[in-house]
Amino acid sequence: MRKSTWILSGTAVVLVAASAVTRFAVYPEVHQLPSDTDSVFAYTGTASLLNAAALEQGDVANAFLSDIPVTVERHVKVVDTDGGTAVVSDDVTVAGPDGSELSSTAHRWSVDRTDLVNSPVPEGSDAEEHQGLVISWPLEPEEKDYTFWDPTTATEAPAVYDRTEDLEGRTAYVFVVEAAGPLGEPAIAERLPQALPKDLLAGIAQTLPADQLPPPEALEALPDPVPLTYAATVQRTAWIDSETGMVLDGSLEQTIVAQTAGPDGQPVTLAPVNAMSLQGTAEGVSERADDAAESARMLWLVRVLAPLGLLGAAIVLLAVAAALEIRARRDTGTPEPGAQTA
Repeated sequence: MRKSTWILSGTAVVLVAASAVTRFAVYPEVHQLPSDTDSVFAYTGTASLLNAAALEQGDVANAFLSDIPVTVERHVKVVDTDGGTAVVSDDVTVAGPDGSELSSTAHRWSVDRTDLVNSPVPEGSDAEEHQGLVISWPLEPEEKDYTFWDPTTATEAPAVYDRTEDLEGRTAYVFVVEAAGPLGEPAIAERLPQALPKDLLAGIAQTLPADQLPPPEALEALPDPVPLTYAATVQRTAWIDSETGMVLDGSLEQTIVAQTAGPDGQPVTLAPVNAMSLQGTAEGVSERADDAAESARMLWLVRVLAPLGLLGAAIVLLAVAAALEIRARRDTGTPEPGAQTA
């Protein structure tokens, strides 16, 4: 075999190896939650909530703010990685119409970098224990139900696959998450009063819509001050890109109600104290759709085009090497491999 044939054949072998490395080593490396992930999701909507300043002054008329416009920013950032595990900060800030902060929460989660479910918490990371998905969906989502972690109630809830829709030119799987239970979010609980004078609570109740008023006899039977606990109901809807698992859009309907123990020891709902209705902004949805399209193209290049291109080039080089070897043998009269001699 001639030198040129050796060179071409050797190069072809290298290209075959590069094709395999690209598909089975490079692709898994890039097909995971990036270590430099730093994303902000914007939402707008309305909120109805207790006015802490008015409560402190005994201003019953303004103690409950109804349907005020709010903006919400959710900042998700990878702060550390350990192999296939990422520690992610998850900070949410709710601002009023004047930009002032109405509430904020901060969490750290330990998640698997591919399927985004809970991963063992690295020592010293301060990540919270949880079960299921919490910041996003698997990088290769399916049309099936998942387990989701709801921070408001600190409970697991089913993320039910509901339908498939087209959103900004992307195919999106739509999931609905419903959770209910005692308020499990410490940052929200700290902003809510642990007890209220009975007359103040009764005054607040009178400002509520008729269908939300507690029975007068129930209020009359309460101790003074009234000890309070809180419960929440949450409904989230998520539009998930079918190719990348990226969240394209989301909505939130959340209601927190004040409760107290009734005569039989069971909780009695007194009044809603915090309600939010939010939807992702149109600009944010468009940006995330563009990001998903770019990510899908990049993954296709690494998963399909690059390996096939390298493999195709290797086949071409092997064919050229074979053709050159055959021609050289004919020119020198050397029998071709497998040829019979008289």
